[in-house]
Amino acid sequence: MNVRGADIAAVTALALVLALALAAPILRAPSERVFGLETVGREHDPFTAMAQFGRPLTFGVYTQPLTDVAGALLARVSGPVAAYNWLIILSFPLSAAAAYLLARHLRLSHAGAALAALAFAFSPFHLAHAAYHPHIAQTQWIPLYLFALWRSLDDAKPAALGLLAVSAAGVALSNFYGGLIAAVTTPAAIAMYWCFKTRGEPRSSRHLAITVASLAVLAAGGAAYAWNTAHPVLANHTPFAYPREDLFRYSAKWWSYLVPPVAGPMGGPRVERAWSAAGVREGLLEQQVSLGWGVVALGLVAILMWTLRDRRAKAPAVVPVLAGVALFALVCSLSPERTIGAFTVTRPSALLYTFVPMFRSYARFGVVVQLMAVLLAAAGAERLWRAGTHRARTTCAALVVLSVIEYSVWPPAMWRDVLPTSAHRWVAARPDHSRALDCAMLTPRSESVEWLTAGRISLRTAAFDDCTQPRISDKLRASGYTHLLVREHTPEGQWFASRDTPPGLTPAARFHDAQVFAVAPGAPAVYSAGMTGFFPREHDETWSWRWMGLTATWTVVNTTDRLMTARLAVEMTAFRGARDLRLLLDGRPVQTLTVEEPRRDYWLGPLTLAPGEHELVFQPAAPPHIADDLIGNGDRRPLSFGVGTWRWQVEGVPE
Repeated sequence: MNVRGADIAAVTALALVLALALAAPILRAPSERVFGLETVGREHDPFTAMAQFGRPLTFGVYTQPLTDVAGALLARVSGPVAAYNWLIILSFPLSAAAAYLLARHLRLSHAGAALAALAFAFSPFHLAHAAYHPHIAQTQWIPLYLFALWRSLDDAKPAALGLLAVSAAGVALSNFYGGLIAAVTTPAAIAMYWCFKTRGEPRSSRHLAITVASLAVLAAGGAAYAWNTAHPVLANHTPFAYPREDLFRYSAKWWSYLVPPVAGPMGGPRVERAWSAAGVREGLLEQQVSLGWGVVALGLVAILMWTLRDRRAKAPAVVPVLAGVALFALVCSLSPERTIGAFTVTRPSALLYTFVPMFRSYARFGVVVQLMAVLLAAAGAERLWRAGTHRARTTCAALVVLSVIEYSVWPPAMWRDVLPTSAHRWVAARPDHSRALDCAMLTPRSESVEWLTAGRISLRTAAFDDCTQPRISDKLRASGYTHLLVREHTPEGQWFASRDTPPGLTPAARFHDAQVFAVAPGAPAVYSAGMTGFFPREHDETWSWRWMGLTATWTVVNTTDRLMTARLAVEMTAFRGARDLRLLLDGRPVQTLTVEEPRRDYWLGPLTLAPGEHELVFQPAAPPHIADDLIGNGDRRPLSFGVGTWRWQVEGVPE
């Protein structure tokens, strides 16, 4: 069927308007906000992609060039965060245009094709991955590839084969999973289309042979490209392989296609709790493959009508083609196996894993299920409407409205700040040269904070392994920090909330998700820069402490340019009875004292400190005791002394 350019432009424009309306909050600050509902928390994937877009373009094993090059070019103009957002936003009208082309090729009416195109573009699958995976969100390539494939089976002219080559390259080079999904789905798509659509047409066998031969040539070219760019993976895939157990976590449940999406009006916390009760947590994003009850009902109408009436007609049928491909993709999206009683049913993902173990998220075959489902739904809606009866048209309208409701989302909920808390945004927006330490550990999830704030906020590393340690302000001042950022709902956040503000810190800003403390200006004359040989900090209602075992060391720093004499008051307790403690400064014994079990302050020193770093060693005179041996608490740590708070006193400097 010929498709007018004006029709494609109209559908594309409508999808673009809807996408811009959905992204309205992002457009207000495209470099500070990111598209999508945070379904599974702050994962690293979108920020890793942003960072990649912002770096000089390189090609390697993980490069997905069509998306990466586009992102890098956009980043040169708008910055990496905005580039990410524009890649996502543009995928909606492009997906609608490609799905519309496919629908019209399958002889759906303009209205039916437009509805199917918009449903596919704004499907739960697309919206979920748009929030995290910019490569997977390029869903436009799947319908374009199927359009080119089926068009070539209809008439394998050079133009059709050229489009097939372009779309095959596009689907494979836009994202790895797109290439896998297209490759696996192609045999089923060819078989179903040829059997039910083109087999009886003139020269259909010739078109089939030419199409298959062309695909073989394209596959050979793709294999050569993969060998050249991803040779380490193909030569030895073991380092890149995921554990087989991951396939059960990141493959779809069959009932995932019927559960309302988390982002939809029927989803939300209630659906999240249901998923959690079913044991789905890490893989929740991959389960967002809901088709919607309205779409399912309309699709069943199309299948029922074809079974009862159209199957006997001479006209070619697309309904069994769509249903067959949908069923095949659905089975591919499931976990490797299912055991029912004494029987174990093996599924396609088990076979695929033996050849490509670097793939684990087979739920992503749901994009094909989604596409076939909305096309079937459009066909079902057309059959009901053309029936002409009041009941049929009312049913059609009701199911279409239900589908629209199920696929709708609330734009204000479809964004989040690129920074994890309001406190991070407060620090980043300050006009002065503030520099803050975030008490969260540096992990793949959190590392983006540093480059997103241009280094103004640093994450906790080994140098700052304990934000609740006494005199943390001394260490912060000496390291050049002006603020300390503590997130709510973390151990550090609970500790700061339950106690008075530590010395040297002043509350600067408080938000629902974090608070910021200002660090007193000026570097301390002497401070404790590091502690090794201590177990992690423990707390109770009265104090906090760290146990040591056989030997522990402090790194002490004299920040001045002169020799100084200092004393150190340390709150200590001995484990199960008094014991002697030896102190060594830079390897030289300086003091031996007896520490008793009741905790109290002990004065250490005087210590003579030259400018720079020094090593202060705490060494018990007797071996430590295994806690469980004395008190039977199951703690197998060797314990000698517990160290609480401390303070330095420099001769000639008031406290």
